[in-house]
Amino acid sequence: MDMTQAADFAWTQLRIYTPYTTRKAVCKDLGGLAPGCLKDAPQSVPEGKYLLVFINEGNEAQYVAHSRRNGNFQTSTGVLVLQRDAAVF
Repeated sequence: MDMTQAADFAWTQLRIYTPYTTRKAVCKDLGGLAPGCLKDAPQSVPEGKYLLVFINEGNEAQYVAHSRRNGNFQTSTGVLVLQRDAAVF
């Protein structure tokens, strides 16, 4: 899956958060890359989902829930950071 083809909006970096990651942890990790994080990000990442955060040059972010039934990105806790040209699974 080439994420450049899957996301039909402008973005330069993709960050993928595992289930149970809290909004506070996501926003702390994103820092200045997503100024509206506290109001835009979900409260937490539910069980069975990943949170995909598409960042556009640190000006804005798109938050997308992805079901683990549709594919696992990683098995350990934490965040996976990919630049646009490397976001292929």
